[in-house]
Amino acid sequence: MVISALVCDDLPEERSSLLQMLRVYESCHDVELALETAASGTELLSMWRPGRWSIIFLDVYMPEMDGIEAARRLRAVDGDCALVLATTSQDHGIAAYELHALDYLTKPFSQQDVDNAMDWFLKQRTKQGLELDIRTQDGERTIRADEIRYIESRGHRCVIHIAAEDVSVRGSIDELSADISDAGFFRCHQSFLINFAHVSQVEKRAFLTDGGERIPISAANLAQSKAALLEWVARQSR
Repeated sequence: MVISALVCDDLPEERSSLLQMLRVYESCHDVELALETAASGTELLSMWRPGRWSIIFLDVYMPEMDGIEAARRLRAVDGDCALVLATTSQDHGIAAYELHALDYLTKPFSQQDVDNAMDWFLKQRTKQGLELDIRTQDGERTIRADEIRYIESRGHRCVIHIAAEDVSVRGSIDELSADISDAGFFRCHQSFLINFAHVSQVEKRAFLTDGGERIPISAANLAQSKAALLEWVARQSR
């Protein structure tokens, strides 16, 4: 499992210390951390792109733009990335709650504090369901299956359609179908995988997603597609 993480702190020694703690956690657990750093909230926001980080350790007290303001601006465009706020004061608990922060660490924190934050993050991540580790032209990243509306095959590549963007990946739709077959996806057409969780309407020969896309159903798969949707709905109600 690859987890993309960012450590944002204006003090080099604090960044280095936290990176070391995260490396210790990585060595003791079945995870691989892709770590990046930023020296300010401004730098963090300039580096951000959809899906770049799964978790951010963010210092509160920084010059130019403090961590609370950086977190507010981040939350305006990214509601999924886990936030762990780090500070020398306990006065920001309410702000942490409002920002849906995963955890709130008071400096100086220990290896156990970091371990606990990461354990809690992984526990919450597991609850969110299946995730895909994919390789794009920008590098490796992880996408939660429940974020995907549908997947489209285009030649030797596939396009994964999520709310914020379309992600192009190498590989066949058969390979992706095998990875997420148990997560509510169905091959309704030779070139399309639909996520039943994002179906808002069923037309005669198409599924309409909650994003407004019309996903075709092939004639050969028409009866099977609608039966699979009804079975999925029944499973959700059980």
